[in-house]
Order: sequence, then C-alpha cells, then structure tokens
Amino acid sequence: MASPAAAQSLTGSALEQAVISSNNDPTSSGRAIERTLDLLAALGSSDVPLSSGSSLGGSRLPLDESITEAAVVEKRVEGARLERWIVASPAMKRNVEVQIWRAAGSGPAPMLYLLDGVGAPRTSWWLDPGIAPEVFADENVTLVMPTQAQASMYADWLRDDPTLGRHQWETFITAELAPLLDAAPELNFNGRRGIGGLSMGATGAVHIGNRHPGLFDATFGLSGCYSPLDPVGRQNAHMTVTTRGGDVANLYGPEGGERWHWHDTVGNPEGLRNQRVYLAAANGVFAAEDIANYATGNWFDMSSGAVLERGSLECTRQLEAALGDAPGLRVDYADTGTHDWHTFNRHLRPAWEHIRPALL
Repeated sequence: MASPAAAQSLTGSALEQAVISSNNDPTSSGRAIERTLDLLAALGSSDVPLSSGSSLGGSRLPLDESITEAAVVEKRVEGARLERWIVASPAMKRNVEVQIWRAAGSGPAPMLYLLDGVGAPRTSWWLDPGIAPEVFADENVTLVMPTQAQASMYADWLRDDPTLGRHQWETFITAELAPLLDAAPELNFNGRRGIGGLSMGATGAVHIGNRHPGLFDATFGLSGCYSPLDPVGRQNAHMTVTTRGGDVANLYGPEGGERWHWHDTVGNPEGLRNQRVYLAAANGVFAAEDIANYATGNWFDMSSGAVLERGSLECTRQLEAALGDAPGLRVDYADTGTHDWHTFNRHLRPAWEHIRPALL
C-alpha cells in the first residue's frame, strides 16, 4: 500500500484533479490519454508502490547454479484438484513452484496457462480473489499457474536485477515447463494449449502466445498492455518494474533496442492471427463495486486503479486495431470498472467460453 506521505502528496493535487476529469470523460481520446500518461509516470516510482505488492511474490529468490536440467522434483497435493509442482529450471537457476488445477474429467484434457498480476504471490491470485475455481469447476481443462514472478512481465530479462533477481520466464514456460507437463501421464494432455493473463500477466501471456504460435492454440489478455514502444505501454512497463524496485534497463536493455521490439505485439501480431484470441478492458470509470471496495480505504488506491485501467483500455484498443479482421478475435469493453479483481473476474468466463473451441 502507498505510504501515507506518498498518498497525501498525490491527494488534493493536480494528479487528483486529472484522475477525476479523466474518469468523468473516458471517451475523450486526446487529453484523456495525455492525463493517463502523466498519471502512469507519477505512479511509476518506487516511492509510490501499488497496494497489490507482496514480498511473497518472490523478489530476488536464491539461485542454484547446479541446476542444469529441467525436471519435476516434487509434487504436493494442496486440495481435491489442486497440486503444487516444484520444477527445476536451468534458465532460472532455481526451483520454480507451479500450481496445477487438475481437469474435472477423466479423458484427454487441454492445458491453460494462467499468468498473474504484478504481485504474483506464491499462491496464485487466480484461485482467490480470482474466480478460476468457480469458472473451471466442471471444465475438462488443466490449469497451469506459475508463481512468484513478481514484477517480471513474464519475460526473459537481459540481465539479473539487483532487487528482483533472475527472470527468464518466456524460456521457462515454453522450453522447460511445457515439455515436462506434456509428458506427465496423470495430466492426460490432449495436445492443445492456451495461455492467458491479467494486467502484467496479460502482457506476458499475449506476448508469449504471439511469439510461440506453434505451442499455443488460444490466447487471452485481461486489462493488459501489449507494446513497450507505445507511450502508454512504455509507462506501464516502467511502472510495473519500478514500483517493485527493479530497473527496466535490466529487462529490455537500452530503450528502443532489439528486446523492446521483440516484446512489441502491437507492431507484429501475426502469431495471434490464426488463434482464438480474447481481449478485454474497462474504461476506468468508478463502478459501484469500486466505491464499495474502497469505502474504508484511501483515495490513492482507488484512483490508481482508475488510471491503470484507463491505460489498459488504450493498450487494448491498439492491439485490436493491429489485429484488424483476424477471424478468431473477440474484444469486450466494460463501460465501468477499475484495475481490480471485480473487473478481471467479470471477463474470465467470457474469455474461457471464447477460446474453449480451440482447445477441446
């Protein structure tokens, strides 16, 4: 949560007035976008951390240089259908914990990778406050939820970060984890995969789905940004990393360089064109749920949620325009809602219903 001093410095300022003005006029494309950029820049400071932060996300976890081969080293039962698999990762040089929600049926099942938001704790937020257990209660699909990826963007970083440690998530998910899960007899894999995420996880999931179309048949992104080269997307990436103490230069390298372009899904979305793709965002307008959620909280938490979702709206519009008439694309925009779980949850079931035909 933001410190009282940080919150007070923003409340009652031009920042507060910009949020209120932008919130009242969400359809204004010019000045509202400029306000969003200004607000994202203000939020993108390690002095003003977002309230979803958690040390359980896994900042700078210890490395084990002896790990040279990907392997499942342990499986723990955590519930009737929930398991925690410990996976040795040569790319990450540590054991990565992945939660597995087993398919409801006994026949062959697809896999759906679900990537979390910026806090990315040890127990996936998709399970709570997310409604994945409700949405997938009777679905014959295996959910795969990597954990402890705090502020990573689910990307391969150029170099280790002094605060956030080593992140090589794209390699881990596609080259290490996927083959291990595919070969696990108890998962009864049917050969089809989807990947989806929310917020930071949406950015990572859509990038990975786009860059690895031979691996994934369907992709969804809820309230994400899809190009670090776009002004809003650049501020979003900066804010995501720096509010957890990291340095974007350790992620992408020099601004505008090769890695920035590699992660520019808007500039090259061709890997998504033949997939089932679902995108969604709200417009940042305060809904009744927002007002109820923050009734006992502070103005900063609520306003930052409005700013973040307004940014996600612009990012989603850009990717929709880039994909054009892609046959498998569906995009939903909510007329109220901030960057919070009630917004993410309202889109999870439609996301699954849209991509399901590509997986089952």
